[in-house]
Amino acid sequence: MAGDVPRPMGRLGSTYGIKGWLKVQSFTEQPENLFDYSPWFIRRRGEEWREVQVEAWKPHGDGFIVKLNAVDVREEAQLYTGMEIGIKRSSLPPASEGEFYLCDLEGCKVIGLNEVELGVVSRIMDHGAAPLLVVSPSDRTKNGPKERLIPCVIGPIITSIDLEAKIIRAEWGEDY
Repeated sequence: MAGDVPRPMGRLGSTYGIKGWLKVQSFTEQPENLFDYSPWFIRRRGEEWREVQVEAWKPHGDGFIVKLNAVDVREEAQLYTGMEIGIKRSSLPPASEGEFYLCDLEGCKVIGLNEVELGVVSRIMDHGAAPLLVVSPSDRTKNGPKERLIPCVIGPIITSIDLEAKIIRAEWGEDY
């Protein structure tokens, strides 16, 4: 799959014990699903992704802990704390009928009120109640704002998504 770069799906937390285990924060809807995807990629923000193998994992308290291959002592595990866990889109199961992965929206053209082209989704920010589409100007919208943040709320704001045509229609004005 072209452009199939890892997408952040979790984060490695603090160390656990003396045998190289790490706590895991999962960003998936069902947190344990993170362990169904393979391979994992890890990185510090701003650095390149590198592949790692999960040797073992288990529930721990309200979360999970993981043992990465070739990480056998606490001191080695400390080098991984705070790293993002990434999964390639091709490693995820197909979306159910009528559903999509947020990363599938990247590259879609956004058409707002009065058929005005607002730009292209360059990335997704998912930090709270609703994911935000970061819409960057396209060649046709260079005179507009640098970026727009549009809440990805299906129905009242996002009225339609056509992944085949790569078009999102939104109840969003040019001057919002």
